Amino acid sequence: MYKVLKNAFMISLALISMYGCAKVSKAPESSSEEAKLFNTPENKGVVYLYRTGRALGAALQYMVKINGIDAGGTGPGSFFRWELKPATYAISSSTNESSATVQVNVEPGKLYFFKQTARLGLTQGGRISIEEVTEETGKKEVTGLKLLISSYIPE
Repeated sequence: MYKVLKNAFMISLALISMYGCAKVSKAPESSSEEAKLFNTPENKGVVYLYRTGRALGAALQYMVKINGIDAGGTGPGSFFRWELKPATYAISSSTNESSATVQVNVEPGKLYFFKQTARLGLTQGGRISIEEVTEETGKKEVTGLKLLISSYIPE
């Protein structure tokens, strides 16, 4: 009986991965490459939020908000880049099982990197987290990802 349940679970996972893949709005390759130059305007800070290409949650899109305003959803192997005026911002994401919020005090000319991860949970959405990473780690991991088009328009 255990083998039957295990096989059914594995088949379901494969089908979800094939047919339920996260649909996200990716930016043109030229924009993605430009974002990976990690330039910052003099009067703004730049925030990167990224999600690596892990198998867990690959079929799911995780919605992101900045100060409660929809910014879009991440899929595996993707990132957002926002040029923000100096201020404090709350970046959040949630599933039906958990939520994560980080605050960042953006300063002009600085780069900030946040990694969004999902862990296995009791439901399909799983447990979400957002953690700040070092600039070195962020640059290294973002280099292999694709830029997303964000619906968040900074002032």
